[in-house]
Amino acid sequence: MSRNYRRRQFVKMVGAAGAGAALAGTASGAPKVSTETLDEQFDTSGGVQEALVVFDDSESARRLETLDLPETYHVFENLDVAWTHLTADQLRTVAGWDSVRRVRKAEELEWHNDSTSRDSMAVDTVHNDLGYEGEDAHVVIIDSGLNASHPGIGADRVEANYRYVDEPTGPRAPFWVAAGRGDTDTVGHGQHCAGIAAGDGGGATQGSYEGMAPEATITSYAVVQYIYLPYVVAAWDHLLGRIRTEPDFDPDVVTNSYGVSRGARYNPNDPVNVATWKVFQEGVLPVFSYGNDGENGEGTGNRFAKAPHVLGVGAAEKTIDEQNNANNRPIVGFSSRGRSDVDPVHYDRDALISNLRQFFAIQEGRTYTVNERTFTGSVGAGANTDPVVAAPAFETDTGSSYEAFTTASNVDRVDLTLSLDPEGQWVRMRVYEKQGDEWVEVAQMREEVLKQHDTLTVDVEGSTDYTIELEPEDSVTADYTIEYTAYEQADGDLGDARPITLYRPGVSAHGNLVMSTQDKADVLGPLGEAGDAEPFYGRLSGTSMSCPGAAGIAMLVQQAYRDESGEELSPIDLIRVLEHAAADHNPNYNAINTGAGFVDAEAAVTTAEGLATGDLSISDLETGRDALVEPPTKVTPPDEIDLTAAGSRRTDSSVNGDSRTQRVEVTISDFNEQATGAVEVYDEIPSEWELYGEYSQARVVEEKNGRKRLRLFQSEGDDEVVTTDEVEGDKEVTFSYFVGTPENAGESGSYTLGPAEAEVTTWKVPENGDDRKQGSDTAEFGGSDTVIVAPTPA
Repeated sequence: MSRNYRRRQFVKMVGAAGAGAALAGTASGAPKVSTETLDEQFDTSGGVQEALVVFDDSESARRLETLDLPETYHVFENLDVAWTHLTADQLRTVAGWDSVRRVRKAEELEWHNDSTSRDSMAVDTVHNDLGYEGEDAHVVIIDSGLNASHPGIGADRVEANYRYVDEPTGPRAPFWVAAGRGDTDTVGHGQHCAGIAAGDGGGATQGSYEGMAPEATITSYAVVQYIYLPYVVAAWDHLLGRIRTEPDFDPDVVTNSYGVSRGARYNPNDPVNVATWKVFQEGVLPVFSYGNDGENGEGTGNRFAKAPHVLGVGAAEKTIDEQNNANNRPIVGFSSRGRSDVDPVHYDRDALISNLRQFFAIQEGRTYTVNERTFTGSVGAGANTDPVVAAPAFETDTGSSYEAFTTASNVDRVDLTLSLDPEGQWVRMRVYEKQGDEWVEVAQMREEVLKQHDTLTVDVEGSTDYTIELEPEDSVTADYTIEYTAYEQADGDLGDARPITLYRPGVSAHGNLVMSTQDKADVLGPLGEAGDAEPFYGRLSGTSMSCPGAAGIAMLVQQAYRDESGEELSPIDLIRVLEHAAADHNPNYNAINTGAGFVDAEAAVTTAEGLATGDLSISDLETGRDALVEPPTKVTPPDEIDLTAAGSRRTDSSVNGDSRTQRVEVTISDFNEQATGAVEVYDEIPSEWELYGEYSQARVVEEKNGRKRLRLFQSEGDDEVVTTDEVEGDKEVTFSYFVGTPENAGESGSYTLGPAEAEVTTWKVPENGDDRKQGSDTAEFGGSDTVIVAPTPA
């Protein structure tokens, strides 16, 4: 689809938390400033240490010049963060400045290290049936880099391939070099993640290994072999600058398969958290792996994935098993867990994001959004609606339409953004306030032709009734949309804006033995399990792999909404769609191991289409705490009912001469009546032996592998079967037949007769409502006899 506008300018905020979204929780008062500001990882008795300092604004960073710094400092261009070296005393000094929000230790972070995978997440259906493959979508990957010339990536889809160069506190400023079609990845981690999110499957020889959004374009930031926190912050800073200054750079998601798994709660002033919040505000969704420390128990989630504006992704198997749902997309043991020992509000993303907005509003001294909603309707002749409240101020014969709203108790201001279809119509918008028994006009907009979008800002009172009038001029007829946003002027203590930590992943996705793009010469190349059969692909495991999978699916969801509406889902609504659509596959799922459930691309894309066409609204979705997984009842495979049988056999003699006759008796005394009501009975003799059919209740029905299979009857020529009534209690049925031993003295030796076998005639199971299934339809019984044939003396 060709467009000439910048998508984020048209981000549709269709679903912020409703009025009165919970601010309550169990968190006690705000912790002491020293704990919040100075990172506990510093050695405050040690020497010079590398630090990232988060300021209120970049100008405040100049205060560092008043210190006798061991080395110079660097302030990032788009983040209010300085990178420097400080002594232990200087760390304490800087942490005490009023303009400093956080002093973070520069540290090394951890990597969170096919067609069945795509099927398990319903991606193939989205590709093949719904027709979305990520066209016009863009993913940013902050990782170890990628080889843009890999056949599964395709250099034409790599819009930028950056490598970080130089130390910012050295003699030159830091910068990013565009490597173009080059290979910026010597590890292989970023290469593998890129293929999962947006690989097209090129170069595969043994299977189909395309990624989630194989038509999407890619930007890669290579933060070198080990993922160092300052390099990560530098990548986010560069990314944010491009978003703000390059109209054609319009990413949908940023995928991040790294982090630190500690029990610490989310700190909004940590450098990476500051960066992800700013990018989130620009209309881009940050996606993080949840961590690989699940074997260590609860509280092991990635600290960056605890932010309520971030989609954290756990790892699950791709196994599809509806019959034994404990084995149906199970969570992998290494996937990090959230916490179960917290108030459930810590699982409510809607409440936490509302608190976080309040937190930043208080910290920055501005307003924050209380709630949003949308009004739709028509104005003009024949479209007149009665006023919501009858009053002399309202006329009913002008073609006007009316909408009503009541402000929440904490609301100070309301924005009303009016759009008309067709555009350019002349419609006047008035707002009336209920004052006692009267309606008083308090605001008016548009005494001239309306532009495409126009906003009326109204100062309002809390807990007060208001009515909007839309009055068309002349013979105007149009459909209208009013986007309503209510704000509160922030004040109070930051401790009031809590809790803000999300102690669960958002969703889980396939993260175990994922096949994706790989260069065998990279560090991780030998670990891929495809071997030489797939020179360009290999399997790796980790939430590192589930993260780009979910990010790729998020691009498909955004593409579906964009293609249907021409607009964008906001990042928070994109998360809401993914969580609403997530599947409850496994009885062992819970909030702390999978959040809302296992990602379902098909359900998410169809939900996005419904939102785009107006068939659904965000309020129709299960969001917040309602989005949490609801584990299904455990289902086990139906019992297999095997035929069983009991009986005995008797042969005249265990030693015999050649050309002698033997009488054989086979007795069946019982069989499993749950399986069948009747059985046929068979026996086996050696091929060298002869059945005397004229004297026997048997006939040969098959001969192979040196054995003759005999069908036994209760009387000569009788095709009857043995029924359950005939073996009830002490009853039994005996068959007899006669055989002759080999005539040739050279065929003397040991021979085996039997075992006898019962075979189902008609299965009883499954019967109506029976959850069992058919197992083996034959059962041996009676054992076997060994007969030695000795040559007859001359």
